Amino acid sequence: MIQMADVGVGISGQEGRQAVMASDFAMGQFRFLVPLLLVHGHWNYQRMGYMILYNFYRNAVFVLVLFWYVLFTSFTLTTAITEWSSVLYSVIYTALPTIVVGILDKDLSRRTLLKYPQLYRAGQKQECYNKKLFWITMIDTFWQSAVAFFIPLLAYWGSTIDASSIGDLWTLAVVILVNLHLAMDVNRWNWLTHAAIWGSIIATFICVMVIDALPFLVGYW
Repeated sequence: MIQMADVGVGISGQEGRQAVMASDFAMGQFRFLVPLLLVHGHWNYQRMGYMILYNFYRNAVFVLVLFWYVLFTSFTLTTAITEWSSVLYSVIYTALPTIVVGILDKDLSRRTLLKYPQLYRAGQKQECYNKKLFWITMIDTFWQSAVAFFIPLLAYWGSTIDASSIGDLWTLAVVILVNLHLAMDVNRWNWLTHAAIWGSIIATFICVMVIDALPFLVGYW
């Protein structure tokens, strides 16, 4: 029965550890089942549903900025954003906030979830992740990427700025945009969340300046 369930929970008792070995979660007493489902189950569903949509969003914004550039330059083979920034985008620029918020964020307190067990239905009703939310996120991504691309472009229209420098502005615009988007959706702030989000933005500025300052990398001043 445990192996046939989507998520198996085993109780460690006098009958041995066979049920525990075949389960996904193990506990010592039945009373721990209530917080496992109502509290941790709700928290994990809420975080997972949001982070799936957010990861679609943050990656799509970056890709769509590149799409706008290719479209605007009549499908040129060159790129304004350096290869290093493209690699570091998912490794340094936006990775840590995603991990920290995906682990620590909590939309409701433990006491509230235990007091109102009907909140567990949010997962059954797919309130945090569904087709409607997915397409809303994609539409949101589309227009925000256009804003991140065209505002720096129009701000320096007619100037002597080169493609590499405007590419740095696009990189910074996207990183600031996606991190601010995440910051507005955080339910519970702590020092780790602050350090991850604002630290990633600062790290992006530092990385961009280092990449541009090294003569053997594309984008050297």
